[in-house]
Amino acid sequence: MRILAVDTATEACSAALLCGGEIIERYRLDPRGHSRRLMPMIEALLAEAGVIRADLDGIAYDRGPGSFTGIRIGAGVAQGLALGLNRPLLGLSSLTALAEEVKGDRVLSAIDARMGEVYWAKMKRDPDQVTGWSLLCEATVSDPSKVPALESGEIGTGSGWDRYHATLCPGSAASKKWLPERFPRAAAVARLAGRVWSSDGFGSTLQTEPDYVRDQVTG
Repeated sequence: MRILAVDTATEACSAALLCGGEIIERYRLDPRGHSRRLMPMIEALLAEAGVIRADLDGIAYDRGPGSFTGIRIGAGVAQGLALGLNRPLLGLSSLTALAEEVKGDRVLSAIDARMGEVYWAKMKRDPDQVTGWSLLCEATVSDPSKVPALESGEIGTGSGWDRYHATLCPGSAASKKWLPERFPRAAAVARLAGRVWSSDGFGSTLQTEPDYVRDQVTG
């Protein structure tokens, strides 16, 4: 199983290759450099692994929510590779990718959506789901004050927490409940995609189109 994953949905740009159960990744925090950095990252990964594009079994990408421009860049590259190679394509949620990096079973992922709002979703680890996660609240966008408080055992993650943690998790214990400076990563997208591939090989019922969550987008 060789799966290439890309993530450009937020300020971070990354690419990862899942090959033989191992993941190698290139990651850079560069909000304005996604279009310039992504393809060189991909070529560097393939060269390091000794893999050519034709060796890939599937392509995965972060379909959002997040930056409209960033999502389009990642979607364009992923769709172009999948079409050119005649390989299956899988889009995965940025909010689930954030949760995948957390050492915990219940997560509230929140991404700064600008305009005074956050994209967010609650989820829990669930081995019965193909991604390993099940949603407790569907992905949505709202004012931070409308996001439900963290419950016992839940962990907050994502750029929404960096900007709005005082609203999302007020009180003296807030710092113990959320993880600062977290962005979705291609390595997490690759792990999620690997689970899906092992389950059904990127079945046709799975989503491949970008998910902007709201009609009015920025960034």
